[in-house]
Amino acid sequence: MKTDRFPYETSRWSNLPEQAKRWFEELETLGPQNVRARLAQTDAGSAGTIAIGEMQVLTIGFAQEWLAWHDQKRDALEAERHSQHVFWTRFAAWAATVAAASAVIVCAWTIFHK
Repeated sequence: MKTDRFPYETSRWSNLPEQAKRWFEELETLGPQNVRARLAQTDAGSAGTIAIGEMQVLTIGFAQEWLAWHDQKRDALEAERHSQHVFWTRFAAWAATVAAASAVIVCAWTIFHK
């Protein structure tokens, strides 16, 4: 279900695929932080338009949908990193436990066999 590219062709905010492609490319050029900052400057609703980057008219809903898609990608990446971090932390704890148990066994072996 996750896509590597924003599905601008299926956006409900543009009926023209070529227009949606231009909007998508402009948003990609600007990046999520700049788009978020520009959207914060308007009080218009999703059906309204905004001038952003080199686009004089871009539907706010399209930009919001694109931004939500970017946020979902970022969240999925962070969740994957977190899972890997937890795995390696558990592995390190397990390895340290095995090393400590080995040291205790060797010490006990040495003490009892002298």
